[in-house]
Amino acid sequence: ESQGVSDVIELNYDYLLCAVGTASRSSIVKGAKEYCFNLKTSQDSKRLRTAIGEALEYASRPDVQEFYYTNEDVQQMATKERKRRVTIAVVGGGPTGVELSGELKDFFAQICAYPDGAYQHLKDDISVILIHGGSDLLPAMDQELRARALDALHAQGVEVRLNTRLKEVGRDFITIGEKGSDVQETIPVGLTVWAAGNAPVPFVKELLSKLPPSAAGSAGRINVDQWLRCPTYSESSFGSIMVLGDVACYETQEKYDKTPQQLPQTAQVAGQQGAFAARMLNRGYDMQATPPKLPELSESEAFSLLRVWLTARGLEEAPGFDFLSLGLLAYVGQEEALNQVAIGNVPIFNYSGKIAFVLWRTVYLAKQASSRNQALLTFDWVRTKSFGRDITRL
Repeated sequence: ESQGVSDVIELNYDYLLCAVGTASRSSIVKGAKEYCFNLKTSQDSKRLRTAIGEALEYASRPDVQEFYYTNEDVQQMATKERKRRVTIAVVGGGPTGVELSGELKDFFAQICAYPDGAYQHLKDDISVILIHGGSDLLPAMDQELRARALDALHAQGVEVRLNTRLKEVGRDFITIGEKGSDVQETIPVGLTVWAAGNAPVPFVKELLSKLPPSAAGSAGRINVDQWLRCPTYSESSFGSIMVLGDVACYETQEKYDKTPQQLPQTAQVAGQQGAFAARMLNRGYDMQATPPKLPELSESEAFSLLRVWLTARGLEEAPGFDFLSLGLLAYVGQEEALNQVAIGNVPIFNYSGKIAFVLWRTVYLAKQASSRNQALLTFDWVRTKSFGRDITRL
């Protein structure tokens, strides 16, 4: 009998929008796929939440406490094992890795705080290690903000390893090595979180197998034109498949830049591409034409309010997608954030600290899909600030 898994069905479509995102590229490191926790889906976050709760409980067991033993050597072994169980390694110094490290330190500071912290006895044992292969954290941000991110994490006690490669991941250890050096170091850890490279999901590989070779972009992504259409084998099917978000390989060239650049795989790009695709379909453009045009209609249909409005604005032909960067935001812990605000290529201001944190939360709140979510999120923030985090479901 079916346990929530239904039979595979076939669906006919007029337009297929592919926005399936990416998976973690943890297979490039030995053992990472088997032992690393990912941060791609809600299920990933639940698994990580459970693992952190279990690590705290395992580190609180009597058999890893000094008082449980009388032999001094065994006591030292118990101390090392307790520290290992609450040592968390984060791989990747981009926005995900930096924000996770800051959030983890916030969480641990709260649950270990006197007098109400449930894990006060682990205050001196918990550690967070951030491993990054580059020379700077948050490479997409300006240099001053990169330095501020590093200083903020150091101030909270995060051990940051720059210019460091992850060589191997085991059940209870990681092996790392500095770039340009053959020397390797093995660090005992309780759990490892992968926040580094991305890889295509199986659906994208299947879709590429149905498309011509010209559709294959870099890193397993799908090439698209300026209207987010991917190549197809026949003219009749061209325009029926649109690809957006992290899956789309779209190159853009600035006015004074000779080399085309691919758009970054960020939520900001995906959000703007999603709105663009919705406008294209809602306005009824003929997606087979290049550029897409409003179809020829009868006299009665031609005087619809939408068509008149589009014609008055000179939008009989659809303009191509144009990404407008609004800057970058990142949280670094202790109610501090980094803001790099810009409009396109015009920088407006860079800011860090408490005021930047207010802007970060304001944007976060504004991006919620409904007023209900905004109210629930605001209540959750106020409750956490007033009464601490609820760890009963860890």
